[in-house]
Amino acid sequence: MSLIALPAGLCPNSFSLRQKTNQRMFESPFGGSEQVIDMLNDRWMVSMSLPNRLHADAARVEAFIAALRGMTNTVALYHWARKQPRGTMRGSPSCGAISAGAQTIFIGSAGAGATLLAGDMIGIAGLLLQVASDVTADGAGLMPFVPLVNSVRKDIPSNTPVIWDKPTAPFRLASQSAVQYIPGYAPEVALDFVESIV
Repeated sequence: MSLIALPAGLCPNSFSLRQKTNQRMFESPFGGSEQVIDMLNDRWMVSMSLPNRLHADAARVEAFIAALRGMTNTVALYHWARKQPRGTMRGSPSCGAISAGAQTIFIGSAGAGATLLAGDMIGIAGLLLQVASDVTADGAGLMPFVPLVNSVRKDIPSNTPVIWDKPTAPFRLASQSAVQYIPGYAPEVALDFVESIV
């Protein structure tokens, strides 16, 4: 299994990131009441399309798709619409110790008054995490309760860097995508990816 680099200059003309939760739902055969169990193994799904291009440029996309070898290899992807937080947190923040299953984390060295806003993406230890609601650091630059949309899948040690500039996670190609050639150009290519969980 290899990590394949995105082709230089690749820029989708449409992009979506959605969360896939791993859960089980049970319904009572008598009263119809329901119970849902969260299996704490959330993963991200990405759908994107690449714009029309000339044949010579389409060859790079074709080679990228082939290099992924179906689901064998991975590619590091980030949220194309939010490459950096909408909030003001920058610099070199780090997190406190995090236990698997956590949906709230501690971030230190964020900078006094720094903010993270709902929907901002951060990366910690190869995980792509989304902030659930607005948070502001205190005067010491600490964010003791940063709520997350998705659950943390593994234990993470204290002082692990928090990535805010294009945080990525490894993704596998989930679609049977291909470049189609017609006279003069290659039309739009749709790609679907699923986050790789190791």
